[in-house]
Amino acid sequence: MKKIIFAALLTGAASTATAAPLIDLYGGVYTWNAKPGGSIASHGEGKVDFKDDLNFGSDNTMVMYLGLEHFVPLVPNVRLRHMGMKDSANGTLSQTVTIDDKQFTGSTSVHSKYDIDMTDLTLYYTPWKTLVKIDAGLTVRQLDAKFSVAGGGQEANLSAKETIPLLHLGVSGKLPFTGFYAGAEVNHISYSSNRFGDYHAKIGWRSKYLLGVEAGYSQVSLKLDDVSDIDSSLDWKGPYVALSLSF
Repeated sequence: MKKIIFAALLTGAASTATAAPLIDLYGGVYTWNAKPGGSIASHGEGKVDFKDDLNFGSDNTMVMYLGLEHFVPLVPNVRLRHMGMKDSANGTLSQTVTIDDKQFTGSTSVHSKYDIDMTDLTLYYTPWKTLVKIDAGLTVRQLDAKFSVAGGGQEANLSAKETIPLLHLGVSGKLPFTGFYAGAEVNHISYSSNRFGDYHAKIGWRSKYLLGVEAGYSQVSLKLDDVSDIDSSLDWKGPYVALSLSF
């Protein structure tokens, strides 16, 4: 449903921009080749490694975004972004662990899967916009994460649903070639022993006819300390190629 909503918003972008020439509307969609790493545990009773135990590898993740920048003073610019990470794998546990009050002994063959949806609302200001454009503001992230592992005749399920505020900072600038630009972005927060963040570096080209192409590298980090009975230290990282629209 979220993907359908984002597609509809992107489809209607051209007519909106035509009706409001003082509004900059931009959007895009891309596939991110995300490779997971790290571990997950329940109640601190043994860690399960995403790579060594569960055998998760790279997976293509679809990302969509739509943003609006305007001329109204004091009112922030806005961007919506949705990212859905989903994969399944077969692996063998290296040690005995307890997940969701179910004990899995070492050397057990398991089938595991995760499904993580992140929807961001970013409100930001642009205090500097000359040769270099700087954005600063707040991202509110709706996180919906599910994880399951099955083997040895039993199945364990973990889930977390949280709304998380993150500080937002972005910087971009034109390169000395017509239409080319480069930039970077950070959304991050740390509190107690929890840490959430994503980091992006990009280079792209924008034509005179709305369309553009962008390539970059992204990393998403998710460290939970007893959040919904989950302890994790996970990250996904990898390159992406995007098609973009700007009006």
